[in-house]
Parts: sequence; C-alpha cells; structure tokens
Amino acid sequence: MTQAAEDSLAMPEPEESGLVRTLNSMGTMTPAPDIFSRAFIDFAPKAPGRCLDIGAAYGVATLPALRGGASIIANDIDERHLKILLNRVPPEQRSRLELAPGEFPDRIDFPAGSLGAVLICRVMHFFDGPRIERAAAKAMEWLAPGGKVFVVGESPFIGTAKAFFPTYESRQKAGNPWPGVVENVAAHDPKRAGSLPGLFHLLDERVLGRVFTAAGFEIERLELFPRPDYPADIRLDGRESVGLIAVKK
Repeated sequence: MTQAAEDSLAMPEPEESGLVRTLNSMGTMTPAPDIFSRAFIDFAPKAPGRCLDIGAAYGVATLPALRGGASIIANDIDERHLKILLNRVPPEQRSRLELAPGEFPDRIDFPAGSLGAVLICRVMHFFDGPRIERAAAKAMEWLAPGGKVFVVGESPFIGTAKAFFPTYESRQKAGNPWPGVVENVAAHDPKRAGSLPGLFHLLDERVLGRVFTAAGFEIERLELFPRPDYPADIRLDGRESVGLIAVKK
C-alpha cells in the first residue's frame, strides 16, 4: 500500500444505528463496547501478558484498553482497518500497540504462554465449527496461566433469523453439534447480505461452553445478553448475543 493510499484511508461514516461498516464486507463495528468487551478492557491492564484483540476493526475495544494502560496486539484480516485504527491512537499510546494483520486462527501465531488476554468479539459467527474449535485451541495455547479469553457472537435469537429458527431448533433436537450454521445469508437477511460473507454461524451457550471446555478452559461467565445498540430489525427479546469469559488455569 502506498503512503498516499494509507493517508487517504478513513473510517466509514456510521449508519443511522451507529454501526460502522467494515471495508471488507465482514459485518460492522458497534459504536461502543458490549458488556463482555468491557470486561476485557477492564482486565487487560492487569492481565499476565500482552492482550490480543481479534477482529479489532477500527478499535472499539483496542482504543479504551490502551487508554486504560494495557499493551494491545490488534489483529484484523484487513490491514486497512488496522491502518485506520493506528491513526486514531494518540502518539503517546502507540508504543503499547502492535498491529498484527492476518486470518485468525490459521494465519497468525504467537509464542505459547505469551498472552494475558484474548478478545474474540463478533468474529466467530463467521467461522464454521472446526474453525471455532481451532480458535479455542489457539487461544489456550497462546495464553499464560491466569490469562482469559473473552468471546462475543450473534445468537439465533435475532430478528433477522426468525425464518431460520425452526431449522436451528430441529438441528438442536437431532443432536447436530453446530445447529446455528446459516449457509444462505441472503435468504434470511437480504438487506445486509452485501455486507456479510456467505456463511453465518449463530452461536448459543451450549456450543461455546462445549468448545471452550473441551479446549481446557474453566468457564467463568457464559450467557445470552441484550443488544440495545443494534438496529430495531435485529433486536428481538434481549438474547441477541452470546458472551463467554473463560480462564486458563
């Protein structure tokens, strides 16, 4: 990327809802951190190592974590997002920020036991089941003892997934380990299909709990939670997202 191209990069204007589109059609960034991301932000300054923000986008979690004194590695699959993020960081905080572009979990790596916390916010719902399992295993490998992983994903209980819900329920009853895989996003949310990849994986507590327990984590918090910051057509009944906090003992 040329210097001129880097200088011309800018964060897109927020939508009316406050959501900010990503440059690579991989969803949106929320206007403020959710409750599980805030828990990461609060933990990061005292974590037993540097903290990794997966899918950092334009810095909704990285920026406040840096302000709190944490050392952050910001990852994103699109390097342009990280360039924009860097431009939003005050010069005096940049020594505590490392940019790590690459596809998680297969195309980035860190030394075993070197990280104090990992935030995977609104990223795993773009993964198929085996990739979610690899992501949990990588987080376990990279974290130091006492380190924590924080996960946020979209749940099946969103307004735009109403037509999919019977499929989710029937798969769950049949014992399908990944009942929330939506393989035709356009059929369920045509309004946003252009800003989302073809596969979307709606996650629940059972799936996240199973995967992270199997990876060796001790779960501290696992629940569905409301998203008042989401557009009206996505909000449903206060269970729009699922969040997890788990510790490596």
